[in-house]
Amino acid sequence: MKKSLKIFTLLVSFIMVITAFSGCNKGASLLEENIIDDAYDNYYEIFVYSFNDTNSDGIGDLKGVTQKLDYVRDMGYTGIWLMPICPSPSYHKYSVTDYKNIDSSYGTLEDFDELIKTAHEKGIKVITDLVVNHTSRQHMWFREAALAHKNGDTDNEYYDYYNFSTSLQNGYAVYSKDLYYEARFESGMPDLNLDSEKVRAEISSIIKFWLDRGVDGFRLDACTSYYTLSKTKSIAFTDWIKKEALKVNPNAYIVGEVWSDAGTISDYYKSSSADSFFCFPAQSATGYIGSAISTAVNFGNAARAAKSYFESVQDVSSMAHGHIPAPFLCNHDTGRAGGFFGRNAAQIKFGYGLLSLYSGNTFTYYGDEIGMTGSANDPDKRVGMRWTAETTGIYPPGVTTTDEKNFYGFPSVQEQLEDKNSILNFYKLCNNARNAFPALMRGDAQLIEQSNENVLVFKKTYKDETIVIAVNFAKEESVIEGDFGKLQQGLCTDEGSVKVNGKKVTMPSFSFAIFA
Repeated sequence: MKKSLKIFTLLVSFIMVITAFSGCNKGASLLEENIIDDAYDNYYEIFVYSFNDTNSDGIGDLKGVTQKLDYVRDMGYTGIWLMPICPSPSYHKYSVTDYKNIDSSYGTLEDFDELIKTAHEKGIKVITDLVVNHTSRQHMWFREAALAHKNGDTDNEYYDYYNFSTSLQNGYAVYSKDLYYEARFESGMPDLNLDSEKVRAEISSIIKFWLDRGVDGFRLDACTSYYTLSKTKSIAFTDWIKKEALKVNPNAYIVGEVWSDAGTISDYYKSSSADSFFCFPAQSATGYIGSAISTAVNFGNAARAAKSYFESVQDVSSMAHGHIPAPFLCNHDTGRAGGFFGRNAAQIKFGYGLLSLYSGNTFTYYGDEIGMTGSANDPDKRVGMRWTAETTGIYPPGVTTTDEKNFYGFPSVQEQLEDKNSILNFYKLCNNARNAFPALMRGDAQLIEQSNENVLVFKKTYKDETIVIAVNFAKEESVIEGDFGKLQQGLCTDEGSVKVNGKKVTMPSFSFAIFA
């Protein structure tokens, strides 16, 4: 672990200031933010292309990410996930042509080194996308392998890098007459033959290259597609990647994309040494959080919403089998939270508040903290960050509209920073609450029974810290009674405040309270 990421304590008086402005009673002062030197973090997902453009070419760059690291850290994020940054002919960069370089539109390896150095100085970890299920069809490996197969040159060193067939099979694309190659995603992204010892040696070298440059770990793309017809082999390959990373950095963090149900994700956790797998059951309008909010808002059944949400708190932790859960609301492949919560600021805040109560590492997609939307097609989910009211949005190729109202339903970062009740400032409070109370990120949850079923009350314990959390799922103010400890933090999705009078706690609609 980098020296700058050792255990450290930072004064964060800004938490107290923002809390005072939030309309919620903060209770006891939060004097310190305790960043523990382990693998638990609040992660921020960045699509470099659309994040911040420093050279006015209409495309974001690595220098733009470095320029915004103070913002990221001030928001309470202690890790960033960079979506693919290697050379690629596609805007999304998931079709790689060179695994040991930076796409020229994003900058240089020197720019990347500076980003890593600056991030670590600020206490921010950096993980990058590791895309090894497939490459670009333009990759030199594929060009050599395809010609070798076409010419019957079995001695070519790249001959077994991909899977070829002389007959058309399901999941294969046409190369030429009587020659086909596996490409499960699209024809421009041929699948690597992960049984090849040479391919595995290449991947080991790639892992070492980036870890040696200071990367803190990887997000594994498409884990369930490593071996499309074998979950067992896909899990084993995921485990192999983790072990290869550990040879270089004993603290390397690995989070995998297993876009599947809880049972399948659980199987990956049980049989792999990877640290985390994204909790897809928690995301989207129909996931754990979206369903609970819909039950409370649309059906007016706060008690049922509270019950189902707490069950999800337990499910998120239990499916990880002692590893680190990785819950999220949305990412680059899904509709944004601002959209599926109907551009309703209170619901967007409430959703993020509920996400923040899960143990594990939360992941936030850039722009969600200002309520950005977009879901019509893939590029629409990746439009530019709105830093100021004057910022012109970055639009990747294929965006269906340039009508900015379709993507920016709320003010810019600059404007929201100045608004005490903004979505952005609520996100900041949630992140810093997770940093201030280690039990929030790491603790085991235990239900506290009380008479008002509209309010969920539970405690989380980690080592010698126990906190009590109350969540009001009702559309109206609710009252609970009990000896919960001293109020440390109130989080309100609208104006109002959490009030404590003896053992009586009055909570505004859709609000949170933390006691210790």
